[in-house]
Amino acid sequence: MVANLTATAGSSGWSRRVPLLNASRAFNFIAILLGGMLMIWPALWNGYPLLYTDTHVFINQPTPGHFNWDKPFIYGPWMLLSHAWYSLWGIVLVQGALLSQLVWLAQQTVGSVTPLRHLLVCLVLSLLTGASWFVSLLMPDIFAGMALLCIFILGFSNRLTQAMTVWVSLLGAFAIAVHLSHLVIAAACLLVVLVLRWRRFGYALLPLVIALAALLGTTMYMFNKVSVSPFGSVFMLARMSADGNVKSILEKHCSEKTWHLCAWTERLAKDSDDFMWDASGPVWTHPGGPIGLAPEASEIVALAVRTRPWQVLWSATQNTVTQLTMVKLVDTIQPDGLDQTVVKSVEKFFPSAELERYKNSKQVQGKMLERVSFVSAVGTAAVLLGFLLSIYLLLQAWRSRQWTVLALITMIWMGVLANAFATGGLSKPHYRYQTRIAWLLVLPPLLLWPYKKKSGPVMQSRSN
Repeated sequence: MVANLTATAGSSGWSRRVPLLNASRAFNFIAILLGGMLMIWPALWNGYPLLYTDTHVFINQPTPGHFNWDKPFIYGPWMLLSHAWYSLWGIVLVQGALLSQLVWLAQQTVGSVTPLRHLLVCLVLSLLTGASWFVSLLMPDIFAGMALLCIFILGFSNRLTQAMTVWVSLLGAFAIAVHLSHLVIAAACLLVVLVLRWRRFGYALLPLVIALAALLGTTMYMFNKVSVSPFGSVFMLARMSADGNVKSILEKHCSEKTWHLCAWTERLAKDSDDFMWDASGPVWTHPGGPIGLAPEASEIVALAVRTRPWQVLWSATQNTVTQLTMVKLVDTIQPDGLDQTVVKSVEKFFPSAELERYKNSKQVQGKMLERVSFVSAVGTAAVLLGFLLSIYLLLQAWRSRQWTVLALITMIWMGVLANAFATGGLSKPHYRYQTRIAWLLVLPPLLLWPYKKKSGPVMQSRSN
């Protein structure tokens, strides 16, 4: 029996009992908050939120006139709502609570959930996977997994209220919009909904539609261009150059073109990061920088795709496969560059006490890398074990026609693969890129244990 806290209200001789709080819902709410706290233990251990060199870009985004050519104008303004120029800790707390809520809703979608079970799931995720590290990191990375969970919940949950549907849709839209690679992840997830639960496709599609509208609107406002990624061709040019698919294009067409890149035909960088970020390289020596280089980059990329389609596809496939195998925390927590980037933003915008907290963190002092090799090893083993157990669960779900279970596992696999393609295949393989979403592979065994071949909310037809 559900207990209710009630109060008595009286007026003119009459009284009535007014429900104040449903105890069961209160316990659920507390469990979600506690689950979020479990997810931020790396930040607590570090003594400060984890930082990346690009964190300073997002801190500066909400300041007047500070537009970034290579990053959506989404995550930085949202960060401001959480830190209010007072402390960056607020962002970590909110990210932990949001992920905890989505894990709760995902578990509710595939079966039953209780406060204790939810806390156990969060505890395992936080200790054995990279989820807690990316919750603690002030970057949009954790929202890659959140975007997937939002689409899964909207596509397959039968328990969402109207208000919760709106909330998950808005959260999903934000999670997709904060990073352009999340558009690819969302598209892959929507294919699963279309195949297994097509009647819910409209609900699952809504976050992507809102995200695209937000990206188009902000790009139009900042650069007066109707495009989701007006300068993304520069990244593609760097990737294709490193893969060896650009030099032949330059050799063939430079006699008739006035491309800036023609001067670099014989000295193209073999690393896409060097191509992109070397101050003396082809991107930043262009008079207009990456924005000025973008038009010719688009032309060169289009020519490469048309004239070398199989070579471009093979290179993208190789990079995608390489990215799939890179699951470690190595480049997530390095202090490199923080003293030239983030520290200046903290000094400029935050109280002196915040700067002291920053300086005293293990990451900034270089005391963290040597202590996380074991954590990375455990995380990699957990991902592999989760994947193997998910194969078993997938086969069982197929035999018993449990479409929601089938959808959860398939969507996670599709999302992980799409992430590898969008980051490794189109940019460059990095450990951070894949570790940020690989933790989802551990989720199905946690949510479905002990596995039941027949359970109410799981047994659904494909179209209902």
